[in-house]
Amino acid sequence: MKIKFLFLITVAIAVTACDPGSPEGDSGFQAGGAATALSQSEFNALSADEQYMVANKLMGTMFRGVAVEDFFDMNAGITNLRPVDSSFLIRTQNKLSSNLSNAQLLTYDSIIDGLDADGNPDPDNAKYLFDTDSNARNNERAKQLPLARIKEYPISRDMFVHWMAYVLTNTIMFSPAEEMESTDFTDVQNMYRFLVLKLEEGATIRQIVRSNLPSLARWRVSRSAENHALEAYELYLGLFETEVDSYRGGIACKDLYLTNEDDGYLLRRTDFPNTTPQLILGTNYITTCDDLYDVIAGHPLLIPRVVEVIFNYFVELRGDNLAYRRSIINAIVNSGPQTFEDIFTAIIFSKEYLLNIERPKTFEENMMPLLDALKWHPGENAGEVDELIFRRMTEFSDQQIFLNGMGWASMEYKIGRLPNVPIDGLSFANHHKSMREEFLMNRSFYDPSGNNDGFIYAGNSSSDVKTFIANMSLNDYIDFLFLGALQRKASASEKVDLIDVYATGVTGNHLTTNGVGDQIVRSGRYDEIAQITFDYITRLPEFYYFRSVN
Repeated sequence: MKIKFLFLITVAIAVTACDPGSPEGDSGFQAGGAATALSQSEFNALSADEQYMVANKLMGTMFRGVAVEDFFDMNAGITNLRPVDSSFLIRTQNKLSSNLSNAQLLTYDSIIDGLDADGNPDPDNAKYLFDTDSNARNNERAKQLPLARIKEYPISRDMFVHWMAYVLTNTIMFSPAEEMESTDFTDVQNMYRFLVLKLEEGATIRQIVRSNLPSLARWRVSRSAENHALEAYELYLGLFETEVDSYRGGIACKDLYLTNEDDGYLLRRTDFPNTTPQLILGTNYITTCDDLYDVIAGHPLLIPRVVEVIFNYFVELRGDNLAYRRSIINAIVNSGPQTFEDIFTAIIFSKEYLLNIERPKTFEENMMPLLDALKWHPGENAGEVDELIFRRMTEFSDQQIFLNGMGWASMEYKIGRLPNVPIDGLSFANHHKSMREEFLMNRSFYDPSGNNDGFIYAGNSSSDVKTFIANMSLNDYIDFLFLGALQRKASASEKVDLIDVYATGVTGNHLTTNGVGDQIVRSGRYDEIAQITFDYITRLPEFYYFRSVN
């Protein structure tokens, strides 16, 4: 029998018994070899600028950002940046393995959804507004709420679980495939909630795959008994051209079938189960669909395949990096991960990922960290960046920040999001236009508003410039803006050219001089200078990448 592998992996693991996992997320798992984690001492040995870039690469991968003033001691000044502590990596790892209490979760959910006394969403008191039409086929609340929770939950295992579930539902392994006629928003909601619950309880990879295979959401994607077997081989084992095995798997599953559209695409039984053992994958005899599920969930290729799929999501596949990718994937597999948490943690905390890997950012990885870094609050009502931000991303097709317009729809594609972020002309143009016009060129995004401290202002007036900013030189202020949006300081030539635009641009002269003749920012013009600077930054290719230190 000829079986092809999507990606040749030169390791095999023993089939191990399932264990219940650790609900606190601290399994003690550590990957070695090419996937060795970046140590705190290695992180501290980087320059201050590099530490900040790496910190934002780590947090940005999880759709979060680190503000300049939260990472550095601003009293020390921009010229001699000094991190506020020397334990960023350890502190972050500890937070990601610590659960919030039920009372804390209720507090944050109440802020996000404005929960009333009965625990029901109350839009009048909510920080964000979600889709509320429960009867509409295109109800997208199930895609919107996860993004809000990732944004609002403090760095914790609960936030990490929601982020992992979001990533997994955008892979081929767990996509609810909303684009298909046999699926709808209930499959999105059910698949996402299934993953969150399983990840929260610390279920192993094998347990989660075994539980998902017989689900209605999975059947609504595969649709027939034979195709159900075929996709099980492909999705979870990376085995292709399994025509005979798929046929025999279909015989084992023939007792199950998906009804048609008129009957609501429900999973039913024929009451005529198979009774003849079927040989699949060369060594396994199965009689029922449950037998098939047991073989898939216990197969030695499952863990290597899962590591590969998740790694694909974070590291673009190119013809010249196959050996490099294989070394990292094998290192993680050889370390014996048991949970999805083990795999995600191994990848994003690895020295290779944080220091050496460079890749395009997804829109969520580019936009959402800026919400943190620039101290955004939805009440500022900055155009499309308001309480409806997550509806606009997932539902409003006429909005600039609509993910579908960037070829990056959420939980929609049957094959999941492609490993390489879409960079075709139209998709990237929409990404760039959104970041430039709806965020960094939209002055309301960082202008003073209400009682919310912002990126530049400490109050609700343009005269309330934060003290450490008011004390900066013009060159230092430019560096502060660059750090906030680009995680690096401006070059000398960039400063010269930008200062010329500040003084002579079409928007007028935003500079004046102090008593000793130095150029300084005019009163009330800090946001105009930020707007001009950010306009330049959005035109840089590096703004759309996670960069490497080495």
